[in-house]
Amino acid sequence: MEGDVLLATLFVGTMLSGVFIIFLAMRHYSEVQERLHRERMAMIERGHIPQAEPKGRGRGSSRSLSLGIIVVGLGLSLMTIISIAGGSPGAGVGVGGAIVIIGAAFIVRSLVIRPEPPAAAPTPPPVPRDLV
Repeated sequence: MEGDVLLATLFVGTMLSGVFIIFLAMRHYSEVQERLHRERMAMIERGHIPQAEPKGRGRGSSRSLSLGIIVVGLGLSLMTIISIAGGSPGAGVGVGGAIVIIGAAFIVRSLVIRPEPPAAAPTPPPVPRDLV
């Protein structure tokens, strides 16, 4: 009985830690995006033309990372449910662990696959001399 309580506490603590880490990552991402936006707005106010933002930058790897994190969370929660509610820690680790491995594969894929480099922005045509 004591082992089950320890196992449950460990899994709940791990899940809460994961949620907290994801929250911090999302907060950091939004701060970076806000800084980039302010930089672009400052360039526009000073009369500079900012470079066009590449569309779809890192989209594939970002989706794989998100999917991997979700699948790992699903596997850990299934592991916890089967281990505690079913009273079978071995089966819980087996079934939930298999799903966690699939999620980990998505995370590794997102780290290995590099996004395509953005295409160079087209240069504007030169201003005719008679207009200068």
